[in-house]
Amino acid sequence: MVIPITALRILKRLRRIARSVIFYSLILFLAILFIGALIMYLIEYGKNPGFNNYFNAVWFVMETITTVGYGDIVPNTFLGKVVDMVIMPVGIAVISLLTASIATELTNVAIMRSMGQHTTSKGKHIIVIGDVDRALRVINVIIDLMNRKGEVVDILYLNNGDKPSSLPADVEFIHGDPFNTNDLLRAGVDKASTVVILPFNDPDTKTADAKVILLIMSVRKLNTDAYVIAEVLNEVNRDYALRAGANSVISLGSFTTIMIANEVFDRGLSSVLMNIINKGNLGLIKADEYVGSRFIDVMQMIKSKLNYLVIGVVRGNEVILNPSNDFVIQSSDSLLIIK
Repeated sequence: MVIPITALRILKRLRRIARSVIFYSLILFLAILFIGALIMYLIEYGKNPGFNNYFNAVWFVMETITTVGYGDIVPNTFLGKVVDMVIMPVGIAVISLLTASIATELTNVAIMRSMGQHTTSKGKHIIVIGDVDRALRVINVIIDLMNRKGEVVDILYLNNGDKPSSLPADVEFIHGDPFNTNDLLRAGVDKASTVVILPFNDPDTKTADAKVILLIMSVRKLNTDAYVIAEVLNEVNRDYALRAGANSVISLGSFTTIMIANEVFDRGLSSVLMNIINKGNLGLIKADEYVGSRFIDVMQMIKSKLNYLVIGVVRGNEVILNPSNDFVIQSSDSLLIIK
């Protein structure tokens, strides 16, 4: 029988709760509260106006075991006082055990969280996996772009090493092996909206790219809906990464090579492109409301309405730069714009 991941998580959580001291302390507390109240009610009812209903008996036991002692309700009978003498120390001991257990659990959770040993509760978040230096640079740029766009998305970093001291405070850290399914699930890969996979710091580029491709396959198996972005060091491995399930694959070596070669003939071009990218001025917008319109008309409308410059159309995996004036926009298209 195959158990879904979500159901398996719930079962594990219930089993952990059932084994905890807090659970047993809470059961004891409720037992003393309601059973003690029932005994006091049966003894005092009809002989004490303060115990004219069961709720008042519960109230009396609650204020007794929490040592509040308002004194608004007190037992009148000898047997009631004897029972209350038993409820007092037992109830106070259970309350102390319960509060101590909760405090201990909260402390343990805080310690585990600071060390990255916990399981995230996030969903629809961005997960970054890979070499620390690369990951920190990507995370900082993502945060900067979110601030500029006014968007808020949770970011999580999964790594097998210690938590980086320079990791932004609002970025969650999970200590775990990215190649271990349980650790991927602890990071919430199955619930993530975007997963960014970066090369690890391996001396051999083939090994680094192989790890990236393996991670793409693992992530895609756990989450078929996530948008997976990967970086490979060798351009020849780009197709393998795409076949493994990545939505977008960036080859750093190929990109820098093209930039350098173009700089030879078009001096200053690299600075212009980097300036546009770094400032977050390059973007995509959905073309749904412009379906059936000509490119030239769409370009003029967007320039007039948003003051954006449309420079191309993205159709599937194809980028069409500066299409003809009569190029017709289709339903699945996105518009490449400069803000």
